[in-house]
Amino acid sequence: MFNTTSGRGDYDRVVITPNSLGETNSFYDSLATDGVEIELRKSSVSDPDHYNQGVSPYDVAKTMYGAEGLLKFVTINSVKYIQRYPHKFKGNPDKQLDDLVKAKRSLETAIELHKEIYGDTSTRHG
Repeated sequence: MFNTTSGRGDYDRVVITPNSLGETNSFYDSLATDGVEIELRKSSVSDPDHYNQGVSPYDVAKTMYGAEGLLKFVTINSVKYIQRYPHKFKGNPDKQLDDLVKAKRSLETAIELHKEIYGDTSTRHG
């Protein structure tokens, strides 16, 4: 029923086609008698295409400066994204959200590096 094909940029195209199993009166049958195309936006922030090509800059930084050096970098990077969040893209909520997602990714990397350096001890809640 769903056929996903690569689209342009940060979009995927989903084509809804009539059900081939003979089921009728489904929600999708009401949408697609000849096939309907819908473009879905992929997250260009949480999984950008350019991060999946070549060597990761994080791997290079970790090799050059060690896990401790990379931990400092990603921690500072998360502060940068949080600080600029309300200002840089004022009036553009989607771009502002992108900065929060980037800050979250940096913090998640910092947590993983912290666990790698100091061991995975229990996490405090509250």
